[in-house]
Amino acid sequence: MNRRNSVQPVGTLLAVLGVATAVDIGAGWLLGQPVFGPHARILFALLPIPANLILVAVIVLRIRQLDEFLRHTHLEAVAIAFLLTGLAVFVYGYLQKAQAVRPLNVGIVWIFMALFYGIGYVIAARHYR
Repeated sequence: MNRRNSVQPVGTLLAVLGVATAVDIGAGWLLGQPVFGPHARILFALLPIPANLILVAVIVLRIRQLDEFLRHTHLEAVAIAFLLTGLAVFVYGYLQKAQAVRPLNVGIVWIFMALFYGIGYVIAARHYR
């Protein structure tokens, strides 16, 4: 695979990520406006689904292009991120019940997942060194 072919999927991934992020932010902004009725608000809440499904598909296709070793490393990183994010959300829920924190912001969950994915990738990469 030459350099141009290896860079192009990254550009596609970044473009789709940018569009999905813009749609997510736009939907959040629209939901924050009190002038819309319940039907419009439901539509705004569902608006990010198509862009995010496309993002998932692009990521899966990108991972399928990796060699077996890197796929295994990413799988382990995703498993660690999934489990740590679940743990963090449970703990946050318990802290919320104890009235120690405010209601959970969805953006914080994405930050947790990205952070934990990075931690999981470092753990997996070190394990297979």
